[in-house]
Amino acid sequence: MKKNNFYKNLKQKVKNSNYNFSGNFLYHLIAPLVIIVLGLILALTINFNLGLDFKGGTVATVVVDEDISVSQNYKDVKDKIDEVLNKNKIDGLIYQKVETSYYGNAITVKFDRISDELKETLREDLISSFYPTIEDKNDLEIFVKVDNFDANVPSGVVLSTALAILVMIIAVFIYIASRFGISAGFVSGMICILDLITLIGLLAITRIQLDISIVSAFVFTAMYSLICSTILFGKVNENSKKEVYAKYSNNQIINVSVKDVLVVNTSLAIFLLLVAFFMGIVPTTIVRNTSLPIMLGVLIAYYSSMFVTPGLWSRTYIKRRRKEKVKTEDDNKPTKNLTQEEVIKEPDVIVETEAKE
Repeated sequence: MKKNNFYKNLKQKVKNSNYNFSGNFLYHLIAPLVIIVLGLILALTINFNLGLDFKGGTVATVVVDEDISVSQNYKDVKDKIDEVLNKNKIDGLIYQKVETSYYGNAITVKFDRISDELKETLREDLISSFYPTIEDKNDLEIFVKVDNFDANVPSGVVLSTALAILVMIIAVFIYIASRFGISAGFVSGMICILDLITLIGLLAITRIQLDISIVSAFVFTAMYSLICSTILFGKVNENSKKEVYAKYSNNQIINVSVKDVLVVNTSLAIFLLLVAFFMGIVPTTIVRNTSLPIMLGVLIAYYSSMFVTPGLWSRTYIKRRRKEKVKTEDDNKPTKNLTQEEVIKEPDVIVETEAKE
C-alpha cells in the first residue's frame, strides 16, 4: 500500500513540475552533439579501441587431460596458463573451452599479436608447464600451439546488422506514422539514428574495446529507442483527444505527455540498467563484454526520449484544428417529421429544404 502511495505521489509531483521539456530543446541537444563531435575527432585521430575480432591477434591452444567441464579443473588450468602469460608479460584477453574429436578437451586464449620469437618462447613455456616429462618437444605440436589469426568479423555481419536496424526503423516509422501521424514517425526515426551515432561517439570517447558482441548492443539500443518513442507518442495521441487539452499548443501537449510517462520510462530504464549490470558478471565472455555498451545505449536512448524528442516533435508537428459545428438560427428550430400527405400539401417546405442542401 505504501509503495502504491509513493508511486502516485511521485507521479503527481512530476506532473505538477514546471520544467519545460520542449522549450529547452536546444540546451538538451548540446550533450549528444558534443559527444558526437568529440567521438568523431577521436575516431579520426586515434581510431576506436578495436578488439581481437576486428584486428586479429595471437591464439594459444593447450590440450589438457583434465575434465575442464568441472569449474575447479577449468580454473586450475586457466591459472597455469595465466602464470605462463604473466611470465612473458602477455595479457590474456579471451579464454574459451574447446572440445576436439581426437585429443580431448582444450583451452584457447587470445591476445594481441606477438612476434615470432616470443611465440616460440611462449610455446616452450606452456609445454614445460603442462608436459614437463616429455623430452621431444616436436611430439607435442598438436597439443600445444601458438599461432596468429586474422580478423574474424566478416564485413557482411556489420552490413547485415546495419540493414536489420534500418529495416526496423522503417517498420516502426510506418507503424507510428499510421497510428500517431507522420511527424511522430519521422521524429522516432531521427531520434533512433541520433542515439546510434551518439553511442558510436561515446564508445570512441570511453575507449571500450569493440568486438563482435558490440553488434547486439547497437540492435538493443535501436529497439529501446523506438520503444521509448512509441510509449511517448501513444500518450501524446491519448492526451490530444481529451477536451481539457483541446486548446493546448504543441509545446504544452508534449510537456504534459512527457510528465505522464516520465516515471514509467524511468522505471523501465532502471530495470534495463540492472539487467545489463548483472550481464557483466556472467562468466561468458561475449555476454560480459556486451554489458557496458548496452548500459550506455539505455542511458542515451532514455535521455533523448525525455529531453530531445519533445522539442523536435513540437517543432515539426502541424496541429490540426478540430472542426466545430456552426449553429444557425434554423438549427435551433425544432425539426418536424412530415408524413407523405403533409409533404404533398406543403411543397414550400420541400423547396426550402432542397435550397439549403
